[in-house]
Amino acid sequence: MNKPAKYAVALVAAVVAVGAVAVVAVPILARGSLQSSAASQRIVPTVMAVPENAVATPTATTWRLGPDSSVGYRMSTVDGLEVSGSTTEIEGVISRAGETVTDAEFMLDLASLVSEGDARTMLLQALVAATGGNSTASFVLTEPIDLTSATTTVDGEEVVPITGVLTVRGVSNEVHADATVDFGDSRGTVTASIPIDLAAYGISFAGFGVVQVEDIAYIDIDLEAQPGR
Repeated sequence: MNKPAKYAVALVAAVVAVGAVAVVAVPILARGSLQSSAASQRIVPTVMAVPENAVATPTATTWRLGPDSSVGYRMSTVDGLEVSGSTTEIEGVISRAGETVTDAEFMLDLASLVSEGDARTMLLQALVAATGGNSTASFVLTEPIDLTSATTTVDGEEVVPITGVLTVRGVSNEVHADATVDFGDSRGTVTASIPIDLAAYGISFAGFGVVQVEDIAYIDIDLEAQPGR
């Protein structure tokens, strides 16, 4: 078993919908036929030798989210109260080919979020009510993640840009954020906090009898996956 390599990832842009597919380049040999006025002549494909220095395309593998994965929702009120909730009731997959995460997606129901404390629970219930009955949220990676192109932040973390689409209450927006990705031979983890503009999703707490909240909330992801599950 190879020693797990750590990679920190930067999810960078605005938001996501819940889907993901690995793309593997496959050479195709074409067949053709030449026709003359008298008859058709069969054309035999020519198989060309592979150069000795050719680089093999890594085989994509599907990593399925494990039971330790969780997704949370976090927001703050204008008077400083932080409200958060999380759930393990999520579904998703990650596709990896060599040192590239080619696809990733997850989906959850915001109604399954659990919080502690009456005030926090009330705000989370108001959040679900604000979705108008469509409490499904999903994220889909839209650009491959090159795990070898990490850069170092001022606090010493290595990050790489990630772009995806976050969908909440049927509204999709592109998002950017910082994420940490750690892949070994048998286990991979992805952690990140995705900032979302509540107004961009048409989410308003007006009329729900709750305190005023900040305009930006966060989707906190802590994903754990194994290959071929």
